[in-house]
Amino acid sequence: MKLFGYDFREIGEHHTQDLFQLEREGAIYADHWFDEIGDFRHIRIKFTPEEIKEYVRSMWALELYYRAGSPEKAAAVPKIPPDIAERADSYKLSFPDSEPVESHCPAAFLTGELEALVCTNVRGRYVILEEVGTENLLSTLKRAVDALTPSIRLFRCREKGLSPWAITREDDIRDLLFAILRASISDITREEPVPSRAGSFRFVDLCSKVARLFIEIKWIDKKGSWRRVIKEMNDDVQSYIKHPACENLVFVVVDAVKDIPDPAQFEKELSGTQLIDGKNLRVDVFVRET
Repeated sequence: MKLFGYDFREIGEHHTQDLFQLEREGAIYADHWFDEIGDFRHIRIKFTPEEIKEYVRSMWALELYYRAGSPEKAAAVPKIPPDIAERADSYKLSFPDSEPVESHCPAAFLTGELEALVCTNVRGRYVILEEVGTENLLSTLKRAVDALTPSIRLFRCREKGLSPWAITREDDIRDLLFAILRASISDITREEPVPSRAGSFRFVDLCSKVARLFIEIKWIDKKGSWRRVIKEMNDDVQSYIKHPACENLVFVVVDAVKDIPDPAQFEKELSGTQLIDGKNLRVDVFVRET
């Protein structure tokens, strides 16, 4: 995945997701344990520009380390900066009732300050997301959308002896999202009819009438078609707002050929609240790759 100008392939979905969020929001999301309440909480951690720069630099060093086959010493990889190699090669993991052990885990490549920021609850640096109602629902939906790319890749490369599950069209994404969301949104349905022109009907991909939520999937499999998708989205907005259950409209655009020049800008420009015929419609746009 291309992030911050680098092509990350080896560091794993968890870290590429953090980079993805940093590039778009300047923050990461995590589930952290809080001793004082004896439970996990979903939190948002905001980074400073300097922290983002150092985090990206550290993750690229980790990428280079994995590409080199994870040698005994990070210093053996020529392109890893000496200061990062030194901290990675001197890092030790501590466990209760045992001696610290050397490890080239991802935390080893971070500065001590960044490791604390990402792995612990640094006072004043996080926000607990105590969302309720619509915000809680949209947070759940966002996490489901974030799971699409790793799920598609897992289905494509299943273990030996199992047939791959091909995800090649909008209907596949619709059914995958339906399966992911069904446990969280009990009344979610597929193919909700929406009255259109001249007595005909259009169908939105996923709908929750209780949550007043519509989800429309767009699939891009040809170069040069992203502008057509924008037109389709605009048409959908004008049609779906007429449905009494549509107050939140989410577009999930799966760009299978990396056609959209700037996905973050695409999301930003097309998301927001619109007032149409006296009715407010919240529109959220997510772009994901396969």
